[in-house]
Amino acid sequence: MDAKPVTLSDILPGEGQYIIPVFQRYYSWEKKDWDTLWEDITEIMEDDDPKYTHFIGPMIVFRETYPYDIARYMVVDGQQRLITLTILLCSLRDVAEENDLPDLASAIDNNYISFTTGKGNLEYRLVPRLADRDPLLNVIQGKVPRKSSEDAIVQAYKFFMKSVQADLQRNDQPALEHLNSLYEAITRRLRLVSITLDNSDDPTKIYESMNFEGQALLDADLIRNYVLMQLPISEQDEFHNTRWQSFEEQFAQEGSRQPNTKELEDFYYRFLIAQTDYFPKRKVYYEFRQYVKGYIEGKTGGELTNSLSELVSSLRRYARYYRAIVHSDPETDNDLKLAFQRFAFLDAKTAIPFVMSLYDRYEDESPSNNISKATFLSMFNAIESFIIRRSIMRERTRGYGSDFAQAVHRSKTLDDLRNHFDSRTWPDNDTIGAALLTFPLYARESKKARLILRQLETHFGHKEPVDLSDPKNITIEHIMPRTLTMEWENMLGEDAQALHEQYLETIGNLTLTGYNRELGAKSFQDKQSVYAEIGSNLELNKFVLEQVQWTEAEITHRARQLIDSFIEIWPRPKTPKREDN
Repeated sequence: MDAKPVTLSDILPGEGQYIIPVFQRYYSWEKKDWDTLWEDITEIMEDDDPKYTHFIGPMIVFRETYPYDIARYMVVDGQQRLITLTILLCSLRDVAEENDLPDLASAIDNNYISFTTGKGNLEYRLVPRLADRDPLLNVIQGKVPRKSSEDAIVQAYKFFMKSVQADLQRNDQPALEHLNSLYEAITRRLRLVSITLDNSDDPTKIYESMNFEGQALLDADLIRNYVLMQLPISEQDEFHNTRWQSFEEQFAQEGSRQPNTKELEDFYYRFLIAQTDYFPKRKVYYEFRQYVKGYIEGKTGGELTNSLSELVSSLRRYARYYRAIVHSDPETDNDLKLAFQRFAFLDAKTAIPFVMSLYDRYEDESPSNNISKATFLSMFNAIESFIIRRSIMRERTRGYGSDFAQAVHRSKTLDDLRNHFDSRTWPDNDTIGAALLTFPLYARESKKARLILRQLETHFGHKEPVDLSDPKNITIEHIMPRTLTMEWENMLGEDAQALHEQYLETIGNLTLTGYNRELGAKSFQDKQSVYAEIGSNLELNKFVLEQVQWTEAEITHRARQLIDSFIEIWPRPKTPKREDN
């Protein structure tokens, strides 16, 4: 390892080429970072002492040497600074050209951006990777599109172009003199510490330890780095382009190839639990490393690239499960899609590892592990029952992660699953029925309330079912309204306020409608008229239409009817009978 202070003039004008490796993160500096750099540069220029410099951070590179070739430096840390400084120099070059200063523009380009005789991969001093390639090369080649772009590299270029142009206009110096001073400040008075690693150093460990000023390392970056650095450097590009990239793109944000890192990291966590056991989320990178080591070692005699390819295939397959469960996309089976849409209302991410394992068994063609779609849906329904019943009883959710992690390995059949969760307080029918009568469902569990009402409506089996999927069209309605009018108080009697407080948010007083605004706090008879006119297609409202008033008796009567259906929709297994000794 060789460490020394350097400026850009010490590193970029030489014969070396700096390569952003495929495992590095996407360009992620923002305006606040560009502002800070520009303020540092303007502060330097205000001091006439050429020895006055400003430290902007470290740069760690791994030197690759090939016979009869130039030195290549893989940038292990500092790529954000190096990319930003390259963008800044491109901006300075282009402003010089605007001001008819071709010699200065050429000096910047030939010494810091391009090789004068290079071709192909040897044309540029900084070689970008991943999704940053096209926008950075456009900046380097002076081909930045004029139309608006959300790309951070393009935004950075436009920021520095405006900054350099505005600084030039404010200054009384001739353009050449001022731009030369700016050129000197950037290339000779911004100081880095360059750490060059050799074959005896472990770049993975160095990379993991980095936490300098700037963007903190993310688990998704570390994981990508760890996998790719298992391979020789010469194989990393191809492996990334042909295998890894298509996996990460399953988590791409709309209109971009860059993944949603928050969701990607959550996937890693759920995937690892499904493969191993429960562990705290803060340990996801550590656990992933251990899993990869075990995976590779388990492929005794297998070629490394093939072993890692199998790992990525497994990640890609489980990523598809994750996306289907969390977003109902790209699931095409309607029964499964409906099940996953219901899952979104449960607020039970801790169950994702188990559901992914069920999905994998459903797709597994081996007779010893395969489960049918009917079994998949039955086990899925059992999970729903467990979660919904416990939430109504206000049972603890702490420990769910461990419960579902254990279920992956202990629940190979529906009976196994029932036995596993039966020992973890699964409320029985009498208990849940009594609780639902007065449980403030909407106030405590609004998302689950919508799910329960949707499923109750579906359970009626109406010949002309209503589309309940869009919450903008179908909303939850309180039959006895939140605000009691004089008419409602007269109907409820002298205990109106107490009854209102007790039953307002309960299942007996809730329904679905597409006309919540029209119903409001109308009297019961006026609401009936609205239901009769526009709500007849919803079976949930049929009972309401048949009543002459809406008091405690009607609310509890309807509640008991709905509770009976609730118990049919989400059954609980009977406690296994014990044999007498």
